[in-house]
Amino acid sequence: MSAKTARKSKPLMTSRSISRDLTFSLVVIVMLIATAMGSYIYWQQSEEMWATADEKGEDTITSVAEILAVPIWNLDYDNARLIGSVYTHDDMVQGIRIYGSRDEVVFAHEKFSGSQADFSKVRAIVFEGRKIGRAEIDFTLARDKKRLDEQMLVSIIIIVVSISVILAITGLLLRVFLNKPLMVLQSGIARVAKGDFSYDFGEVYHAELLDIAKRFRRMSIEIEGRENKLQTMNKTLQEAEEKFRGIFENAVEGIFQATPDGVLRRANPAMARIFGYESVEEFLANVRSLSSRIMVNPEHMQNFFEKVRTEGEVKRFEAEYYRRDGKTMWGSLNARAIYDETGTLVFIDGILEDISERKQAEQDLADLNRHLEQLVRDRTEDLVLKAQELEEANQRLRELDEMKSAFLSSVSHELRTPLTSILGFAKLLNKEFSRNFMPLVEEDRLVRKGERIQSNLLIISHEGERLTRLINDVLDLNKIESGSMGWRDMRLSMDEVIDVAANSVSGMFSQTDLQLITEVESGLPTVVADPDRVQQVLINLLNNAAKFTEEGTVTLRAFPRFGQLRVEVVDTGTGIHADDQAQIFEKFHQTRSDTMVNKPRGTGLGLTICREIVEHYGGRIWVESEVGVGSSFIFTLPAVV
Repeated sequence: MSAKTARKSKPLMTSRSISRDLTFSLVVIVMLIATAMGSYIYWQQSEEMWATADEKGEDTITSVAEILAVPIWNLDYDNARLIGSVYTHDDMVQGIRIYGSRDEVVFAHEKFSGSQADFSKVRAIVFEGRKIGRAEIDFTLARDKKRLDEQMLVSIIIIVVSISVILAITGLLLRVFLNKPLMVLQSGIARVAKGDFSYDFGEVYHAELLDIAKRFRRMSIEIEGRENKLQTMNKTLQEAEEKFRGIFENAVEGIFQATPDGVLRRANPAMARIFGYESVEEFLANVRSLSSRIMVNPEHMQNFFEKVRTEGEVKRFEAEYYRRDGKTMWGSLNARAIYDETGTLVFIDGILEDISERKQAEQDLADLNRHLEQLVRDRTEDLVLKAQELEEANQRLRELDEMKSAFLSSVSHELRTPLTSILGFAKLLNKEFSRNFMPLVEEDRLVRKGERIQSNLLIISHEGERLTRLINDVLDLNKIESGSMGWRDMRLSMDEVIDVAANSVSGMFSQTDLQLITEVESGLPTVVADPDRVQQVLINLLNNAAKFTEEGTVTLRAFPRFGQLRVEVVDTGTGIHADDQAQIFEKFHQTRSDTMVNKPRGTGLGLTICREIVEHYGGRIWVESEVGVGSSFIFTLPAVV
């Protein structure tokens, strides 16, 4: 930058004085503080004036209303006018108006002061609880305002005089304590600038200016230290250059520098040895360019140069080269572009590594891989044959499963007809026996035999019903497993589905001491499923809870959780052992632990069907139980938007 440009960049008013700036700043600060304090005092006194005036006005209007109550009630308007005229002599009262019970004007008086009233008060005139008129008084604060303005004027005069005295004293002190020390400091800095670091600013006694002097001296010492450090760095750089030269000369990899066209300019001894030359001079004399006859495929080198120009560097560029003796070798080339200040490519620095041994190992590995691939193909053919055999066996198993399903369906349907007849005739026989035979029996022996016959008939009915449930469960499970179950999926309002299931089992709970509690949160998520199947799951779980709970409660909960519907059936029954919990959802599994002694027997398929239905809709069902505390059967169903 020229001196002319430097002069232009200097700020204006460079001859400003520090003392003048400090004095001006002090004036501004004092004036701002004085103005703020005066404004605050004026505002505070004004607020006090208004508060006092409002309180006095309130007392005045209250006194007027109380005094006028008797004259207005007695229609003594002359006395009322006299009372009103008395209050007109108050300096605060600018106008007064007194009205009678019919809103007629009893007395009115206005002072014409040339200004409007500051505020007004209105008060009803009441006598023995009845409103008989009203009084209105206008108040003025002209006298108080005038007194306040006079006080503020005196305060302003005092502030102006105080500021003038302060400024005069401040100017004198600045000249004594600031200007002279600054001149001393300026003279000392000039001497330091000329290289006289021995100057110690002894004439400066103020702590702040002395601190500036010390900092300036410390800065000059630091500059001198940086110059020494720069010399040390230059020496270190020379040593590093010597070390780099040693690395360049003694490196195992070939290091070179070439022009953008590939002409070699420099190379290290390792580069010459890689290509079979005794010295670098001999190598550079015979190998003029990287793209010359040393390349087995010279066209590959064009790709290398193009990549260096476009990307600025090339890593692990592998190519095959000719050595001096005519043999070939593989090399891995890493290179980067060197640009000048204008961004023009001037050199290419690179490192060449001999990877012939690695390439040979890769070739051996490739041969081994081909051999392994052949072995894999042979093994694959054997596996394909085995897979075909397994597929044929699987097909036979599927056929057997279809035969099993057809057999179960056929047998179940064939069993239903005679079973229905057996149940019907057993119930009919029990009914006819109880109606026609038992009333005629008089001997105790015959009565006991009749009761035994009735008990046997009830056993036939109960076992027949259990067999019917077993057949129905077998049919349902068979349909689910075979995929022939008819699913009537629809968008369900789970509140209604849960209510229907709870009502369906309410009869069972009414016959016991158990209490069914339903806890359903509002706003349950929508579920797409077959309502009959979902009710079947709920009813099965509630029936099991009632069956294995002697006393206490069975709680049905439903609430949303993590984008799913979660349903819990919690009982206070005997609980389930941990060993049985993992198998309780398997077919025909019934717990045999001591907690289930003397409990009613089921089909062993209810929980299996529940699991199949829940998992069909992408849900999950499990049990959490503790022996002696109770069980919780939980299932989740995915919600839909």
